[in-house]
Amino acid sequence: MPAVTKKDYYEILGVTKDTSAEEIKKAYRKQARKHHPDVNPGDAAAEERFKEIAEAYHVLGDEKRRTAYERGPEQFAQEVDLSEFFSQFSRGFGGGQRGVHFDVGGLGGLFDVFGGGAAAGGRGRAWPVAQPGRDVEVTVRLGFEEAINGAERTVRYDLPKAAGVAETVLTKVRIPAGVEDGKRIRVTGRGEPGNGGAPAGNLYLRVRVAPHQLFDRKGADLYIELPVAVYEAGLGGAIRVPTLDGTTTIKLPAGTRNGQVIRLSGKGAPRPGEKGEEGRGDLFVTVRIELPEALDEGSTALLEQFEREHPYDPRRDIK
Repeated sequence: MPAVTKKDYYEILGVTKDTSAEEIKKAYRKQARKHHPDVNPGDAAAEERFKEIAEAYHVLGDEKRRTAYERGPEQFAQEVDLSEFFSQFSRGFGGGQRGVHFDVGGLGGLFDVFGGGAAAGGRGRAWPVAQPGRDVEVTVRLGFEEAINGAERTVRYDLPKAAGVAETVLTKVRIPAGVEDGKRIRVTGRGEPGNGGAPAGNLYLRVRVAPHQLFDRKGADLYIELPVAVYEAGLGGAIRVPTLDGTTTIKLPAGTRNGQVIRLSGKGAPRPGEKGEEGRGDLFVTVRIELPEALDEGSTALLEQFEREHPYDPRRDIK
């Protein structure tokens, strides 16, 4: 009688008993690509893990074997004999071959993963070395407003083709609104092609954003210094402030001090993937009081009168 297995094949594939056959196949393919011996040459642990994954799929990928397995270990041992499966793997990993060889019997999914097929007489053929493609990085330069609003770009880069020949590729990409300087954007599967059925690498866009003449940016928040006249700071009043959405008017309190910061909620940069005012940062307005470059006699007289009637020491706390 075949040995009683106590392995949890669902756990090995990272699925549950409610998982559909199609999802089990997807989970198996993902695990097989990761642990395949050709991707992990000389890694005994990866080889054992690959065998375990193949065994789990051999059982769960077949409706009859899966049903028998779910009836319990004893019933499974009576209905399913895994000895032929183990024999195939024993032959497949021996002999120091670079490719993996074993009979197809019941393991067609393995060949589906790496692009193999059944040879004449139902025998398997050698698999090519499965090597994922390398990633490619391209720098994309944006204006400040383009980074804020999002933009489309067609990027050009070279990919190896054959015998050292490079092929120029043009890829249209969408830059999300709110992207920051220095961020990397991943475009899945647009890098160098993989070998032996392994997935292609990814394309990474390194974003460089030009500075703005008025705004500084930290994350989704914007900062601006706003020049105001002495009388505007002292008396208060309506002051125009530039924002990303155009000019807005704020109420400047009387007695505003130099360096005072006023926050305008939701007037900053958008956060990628978020919408509405709540998905935007804030605009911080720093007041910078400016004096005129030259004072006429009347203005000088007014300041002298103010000094006489309202004497105070602005450096009183500085010892």
